[in-house]
Amino acid sequence: MADCDRMGRSTHSMDKSITLPPDEIFRNLENAKRFAIDIGGSLTKLAYYSTVQHKVAKVRSFDHSVKETENDPLYEISVQEEIIARLHFIKFENAYIETCLDFIKDHLVNTETKVIKATGGGAHKFKDLIEKKLKLKVDKEDEMSCLIKGCNFVLRNIPHEAFVYVKHADSEFRFQNTHPDIFPYLLVNIGSGVSIVESEDKFERIGGSSIGGGTFWGLGALLTKTKRFDELLQLASRGQHTSVDMLVKDIYGGSYGSLGLTGDLIASSFGKSATADKEFSKEDMAKSLLHMISNDIGQLACLYAKLHNLSRVYFGGFFIRGHPVTMHTITYSINFFTKGEVQALFLRHEGYLGAIGAFLKGAEEDTEPHAAGAQRNETTKRPDV
Repeated sequence: MADCDRMGRSTHSMDKSITLPPDEIFRNLENAKRFAIDIGGSLTKLAYYSTVQHKVAKVRSFDHSVKETENDPLYEISVQEEIIARLHFIKFENAYIETCLDFIKDHLVNTETKVIKATGGGAHKFKDLIEKKLKLKVDKEDEMSCLIKGCNFVLRNIPHEAFVYVKHADSEFRFQNTHPDIFPYLLVNIGSGVSIVESEDKFERIGGSSIGGGTFWGLGALLTKTKRFDELLQLASRGQHTSVDMLVKDIYGGSYGSLGLTGDLIASSFGKSATADKEFSKEDMAKSLLHMISNDIGQLACLYAKLHNLSRVYFGGFFIRGHPVTMHTITYSINFFTKGEVQALFLRHEGYLGAIGAFLKGAEEDTEPHAAGAQRNETTKRPDV
C-alpha cells in the first residue's frame, strides 16, 4: 500500500528519494471525494482524491525606505489555512480483493457515489462481485488509454516523477524536470506491453512479451517457495547470481575481445545449474531470475525503441518497485544494446498510471456541461499528487 505526496511541493527528501511517503496509515480518508481502481492480473491499484487544510505563511512587506524599529517592523508574517486537493494511492493483492472492496465500501463510498470507474482486466473479471458488494455500477474504461492518460499526466505535472538510475554515482537517482514537450516516447508497462505515445490522445500498442513481472513472481515462487513478490525482491538483493549464471569467462576463461564481450557478462542464465552438483540458495536463484527477466525486458525495450527511432523509454507497472538491481540491469541492457543512444527512465508512480488515468476520466466527465454545478466546481480543480 502506498500514499502519494502533493504535486508541486517537493521536499528536500523527495528530491533525494524515489520512495513514496509512508503508508502505515491511510491519509485524509474523512475528506475523500472520488476514487478509481485499476485491477491487473495480480494487484488492485486504487487512487482516491481528498482535500486537506494546509497552513501557509504569508509575508506582508512595509516601507523599506525607513529604518526598522521595535514598534514599527518592516514586514509582518501571518499564517493562513488553504484547502489543498490531493491524490492518494493504495494497492491490494488480488487474493484480497474482498478486503479491498470492504475498504472502499467503508471509507470511500458515500451517498453521492453512483458509479465506480474501473480499468484493467479485473474490471471485467470482478465486475459482478464489485457491483454486488458496493451496490455501484461499474463503468469500465479501456486499459491502454488509461495507462497513457495517467503517464502523460505524471510526466507533465509531477516534479521529480521520472528519473535515470546511475549505479554507484554520488546521486543514484537523476530526476528529470517536467517539460511540456514530452512526445514522442516509448512506454514499457511491464504487464500490459509496449506502446508508442505520439501525442496527448494518439498512441499505438506495438508489442509485448509473456515474460515479465508475473514470470518473475511465478518462477520465483516455484524455485524458492516464497509466495510474496516483495519477499522475492528481498531475497534477490542478498543473492549472488554468478553462483547460478554461466558467464563469458566461464566459457572462454576471460573476455571475448573480438565481440566486445567482457568476462563478467552473463552468457547463460541459470547455466551452471545444469552441471553443478550442488544445491543453490534461494537468494542466488532469485538474483539470477531477476537478472534474467530484467535483461529480457531491457532488450525488448531497446529493440522496439531502435525500430521506431525513439530515444526515451519510460518503464511502468509494479515490477520494478524502486529495486536497484532491477533498474541497473534494465539500464545496463539498454545502454549495452543501443550504445547509449536510448535512455531508460523510471517513474516514481510506476504502478498507478492506470488508476490515475481512470480517475482523470471520471473527473473530466463531471466537468462536462450536463454535470451539476456544485459537483463541477469541486472537480475542476487539478488535484495535487
